[in-house]
Amino acid sequence: MTTEEFDAELEMGNTMLDGSGYHGRLLDLDMHIQPSPDTYEIAAGEVGIQFANMLRQMKDQVPPDQQKRVTSLIADETSVFTDETVWTMKGAVAPGAFTADGRLKLLDRMGVARALILADPGIMALTFADNELGVRTMRHWNRFVLAYIETDPVRLRAAALLNTHDIDVAIDEAERMLKAGCRAFVLPSANPPGKLSPAHPAMDRLWRMIEEANATAVLHAGGEMGFMSSYDWANGVEHLNFSPTDITSECEQINIFNFTALQYAPQNFLTTIVLGGVFDRFPNLRFGMFELGAGWLGPTAEKLDQINTIYRRRLSDVLSMKPSEYIERNVRVTPYRFEPVADYVDRHGLADCYCYSSDFPHPEGGTEPLREFSTRIDRLGESYAERFFVTNGEWLLPNAA
Repeated sequence: MTTEEFDAELEMGNTMLDGSGYHGRLLDLDMHIQPSPDTYEIAAGEVGIQFANMLRQMKDQVPPDQQKRVTSLIADETSVFTDETVWTMKGAVAPGAFTADGRLKLLDRMGVARALILADPGIMALTFADNELGVRTMRHWNRFVLAYIETDPVRLRAAALLNTHDIDVAIDEAERMLKAGCRAFVLPSANPPGKLSPAHPAMDRLWRMIEEANATAVLHAGGEMGFMSSYDWANGVEHLNFSPTDITSECEQINIFNFTALQYAPQNFLTTIVLGGVFDRFPNLRFGMFELGAGWLGPTAEKLDQINTIYRRRLSDVLSMKPSEYIERNVRVTPYRFEPVADYVDRHGLADCYCYSSDFPHPEGGTEPLREFSTRIDRLGESYAERFFVTNGEWLLPNAA
């Protein structure tokens, strides 16, 4: 189905599925906490102050015709919960954008049973920096997360951030957070932890802790910064290289080239831990990859199966299954709402890997994610819709606290 055909389907409402049948059981694997300028410091400390000042300056500098739209995105969250506000309002002003109590009301309106709730990619990127500010931001955000999940740690699976430049620091932080009840961790994908492979035995303690706690390890957009030696590939080509300051965008707020390259670092990270035997040593390790698209997953699995065949003797003592089988068992991804998920399943299988997400409250998540995703998986039928909207995500969001 072309983009034009898809848009026509939405306009006419010609889809058998609409997602409404899963109301109350939906699992949303990628939501975000979105502070306003008045609350950024609460969530992210020094880095939060930087973001708050940036947003205030942006509001003052945008053309008059954009002032209203920008203001509507960065004001404090509304207390109005209707079907319209929960789906169409975006940014910090959206209902439940920042507060835990508000998020629970939002989940009820959206029909979401449990949600994985993350920082915004900007906070992630600065948390993962190789400096003391990154470590301080990690600890500040994680204290905020613990207060957030006190409201309902089962439904609100807010994720901690782990700065892995020092593996011991990351492991100590993960241990502290697990003891306090956190059950999800976002790791950077750009840098080898402690300048070692993520499949190195030094990381096994972290993987074991996450596995034994039925917690979830996550890679997300925002963790890829620094993977490429240069970000100048779009320079001098105006239509590829625009400044990511338009917060009113309805798609990812980065330049076109970077949007196509988001998955490179996470793809490399996944390749390393699969071939490095991490999922063989830790068969119940729950691993999610979000807001990175999904079209790359099948070809990657196919390529790794080829590598496994070529290096069969070297890998035979490390891998007891094909790489693609580890991926289907252990890994879950969230497609963008415009991706042809049914085509991916037809081409490469991996039907258990694809999961629903709304990207709330970011504008790029759209206003009708249930309907849009339903159209993308419609021809696979109701049985697959049940998997996509509910059961596939249970691997990353198990019902137990």
